Amino acid sequence: MATTAYTLLDTWDAVNRYTAAGETDVILSNTGGRVVTWTLTTNNLKPAVAISQGHPLLPYLSQAMKLKDGERLWMAGAGATASLGV
Repeated sequence: MATTAYTLLDTWDAVNRYTAAGETDVILSNTGGRVVTWTLTTNNLKPAVAISQGHPLLPYLSQAMKLKDGERLWMAGAGATASLGV
């Protein structure tokens, strides 16, 4: 499993987005003391939801999920850090 580290922003930004190539099992881990927020889209447009409406991942916890082919996982959080295992 390859792991990528992210330093997140307080906005949805393409630098903190992962696009699934085929059906993909991933594990998103919050590696710091701030809340990581995530959401999914099916295209490269920024999510229509505010960050406050995304899914929170509390500090030092992880979330396993299965992404469909082409789904984008967006991550955000002011000063937050995360890692994504694929």
